[in-house]
Amino acid sequence: MRIVICDGHRVFADALQYLLRSAGHDVVGSAVSLDQATEIVRRERPDVCVVDLRPPRSVKRPDIERAIRCAPGTAFVALGASADAATLNHAVAAGVRGLALKGDAFGEFLRVVTEAAAAGAGAPGAGAAGQAPPAIVSKSAREVLRRGSGAAAGPSQFLTEREREALGRLVRGESTADIARGMGVRISTARTHIDGVLCKLGAHTRLEAVAYAVREGLVDAAGWQRDDREAS
Repeated sequence: MRIVICDGHRVFADALQYLLRSAGHDVVGSAVSLDQATEIVRRERPDVCVVDLRPPRSVKRPDIERAIRCAPGTAFVALGASADAATLNHAVAAGVRGLALKGDAFGEFLRVVTEAAAAGAGAPGAGAAGQAPPAIVSKSAREVLRRGSGAAAGPSQFLTEREREALGRLVRGESTADIARGMGVRISTARTHIDGVLCKLGAHTRLEAVAYAVREGLVDAAGWQRDDREAS
């Protein structure tokens, strides 16, 4: 398959790109926003475009609908967080062909992508009554949709506001010194916030904490950027 990845979290996007290429697929482009991804899709005409629903700036239903209209020959697969049924439902309603969670095993994610590509191979509107075929949904995503949005928040519910900010900055790839400077605290205090994040999330490394945050959709990096501008 020829695939485009749209994900603002570079650590996750790079890992996904590596796994897809290792499985024999061709990643023909990577973007950090849906607008950028749409331009790549128009140019490359891939089989699949994988879209993170919670990048630094959350993707809304009209954005997905517009992208799908611009690329009728490409199957869009949405990736969501484990406790966000509302966002997953919006993606399905927008017409994505596949739906998975960032916490899914790669094999399950690849099944969704492969089946979505097959479903998207025909003409647009190939489903009943002129509608697009129903989404190919991973087992865990189906469970989230079944339970609704009342899923437990998990260990992240114990993070303080400052720890959440530190986590958001870790996702953006900031160093301890950068985090301290951005938060207006001493480096030792920044380390304390980071250690609190690792402890509460049960993560052994910063990379594990970043992976957890991306998978669960815990942080909005654009929000921290806005805070930085307001503070300057």
